[in-house]
Amino acid sequence: MKWRELSWQQKTVVWVFIAIAGCFAPEIAMLVHFGGIEAAFAFLFVFFTPAAIWLKHHYQKARDSITLAVVSLQTSASAKPKTFAVQASFCCLAFAITGSAVFAMSFFLPGILFNNMLI
Repeated sequence: MKWRELSWQQKTVVWVFIAIAGCFAPEIAMLVHFGGIEAAFAFLFVFFTPAAIWLKHHYQKARDSITLAVVSLQTSASAKPKTFAVQASFCCLAFAITGSAVFAMSFFLPGILFNNMLI
């Protein structure tokens, strides 16, 4: 797509993007001056490709970790109503007796940590 074929909104977005990127890569001003806006935009595309790949990789890792955590919690013994009711009653009883929320919550840990042994 040529610069003259863009609408004024598209041109504004490109200029804002180049102005923001110019703070991090000052050589953009020289590229705009000598090569035109197309050269500057192509340089920015090449310049930010490694950062985009890095960000995509970390986003995928975070997404996989969250999916693993959700599946793990859904298949854990704590997700079964009988086990959850027993753990919750012990948790409430421990909180009523000791007044410590940390100690009371520790009754939920065996169901999460020893998932395969409890089933």
